[in-house]
Amino acid sequence: MKKLKEKTKEKKKLSKGKKALVIILCIICFIAVASALFINIVTHPSKDPKNYHPVGGMVISDTVEYKSDSAKSIRHNPIVRIMQMVWRFCEDGDNKKHASQTPPSNTNGSENIAYIDDGNIYHRLDMYFPEEENLDITKLPVIIDIHGGGWMYAEKDLNEYYCLELASRGYVVFNISYRLVPDVTTLEQIQDCMAALAFIKQNYQDSYSFDSVMLTGDSAGGMLAAYCAAIINSPELQKTFNTATTDLEIDSLVLTSPVAFMKDGGAFSIYTKLMWGDYGNDKVYGELMDLDKILEKSTLPPTYLITSGGDSLAHEQTHRAYDLLQKKGIESEIADFGDDENGKPLPHVFSILFPFDKAGQQAIDGSLEFYQKHIK
Repeated sequence: MKKLKEKTKEKKKLSKGKKALVIILCIICFIAVASALFINIVTHPSKDPKNYHPVGGMVISDTVEYKSDSAKSIRHNPIVRIMQMVWRFCEDGDNKKHASQTPPSNTNGSENIAYIDDGNIYHRLDMYFPEEENLDITKLPVIIDIHGGGWMYAEKDLNEYYCLELASRGYVVFNISYRLVPDVTTLEQIQDCMAALAFIKQNYQDSYSFDSVMLTGDSAGGMLAAYCAAIINSPELQKTFNTATTDLEIDSLVLTSPVAFMKDGGAFSIYTKLMWGDYGNDKVYGELMDLDKILEKSTLPPTYLITSGGDSLAHEQTHRAYDLLQKKGIESEIADFGDDENGKPLPHVFSILFPFDKAGQQAIDGSLEFYQKHIK
């Protein structure tokens, strides 16, 4: 009788354990389904070309094909899907930053110039210049900027105020967009940026002075800028990456928190390697995902690097890039900023997001002084 009671108790315990397990599994399934539904709602594509979110995979059209076959393998990757949601909410924060800032008023220019005439909203650029009496803008030095955004987010508008600040200081500034992951991979982004550089030189060389050119980029844009500068100097890399060719000469390269090591970049590489899609497993491209491999086949112009103590995403990578350039004998300087006016560590790409703050002004001062030293 005693044994029977013990067996009954054990059965009840097992029954309770099974029920608890079923409840836990149901909760997990509910959370998973709710999360997937939330991500799908937040990242639902828009068909309105005037009302869309600049996040990869969030624009669709009946007339423009945004998606490339090269990115098929990453479109439904859970990390990519989660990051689409993250970048979508980053947009809200960046819009608030812009709303709290006042851009310089002494500039003029043109917006939404198509550098590839295919109707793609990402194949556009803006051009700015200072508006002053008796100023001959045709002789001003040129700056070309490539925005960041983790290869998945943003367009030229994110860097508008930064570019306007550069223009207000006496430069002709071009601000370019490019297609985003997971519509395409990093390879197509490099091709887009090279197409934009070729377009700028070909279509504006008779109107503006291209005797002096500074190419700049931040974060993912820093990586793209560095690769473009190297590709321009290497017919071999032009062929490998299948890019447009151009005789554009880059006098100075300014890289703000560049993520230049996408394969061998530590834990961050779990994300960055995905940006290459299937190309990351390719024998050729798989070996060209880090800047050190690129510089085995080319070189860079004099380079100025910017980072900060609160640059958790690329502080180490920026210093690593600087050490690499020093080792290669490439003229380079690095500016590592500390805290802001309130004693807080300056964040990732602070000079792009807050170009009118004291630290942002200092970073821009340093980069333009470096450029002036190398103007022909």
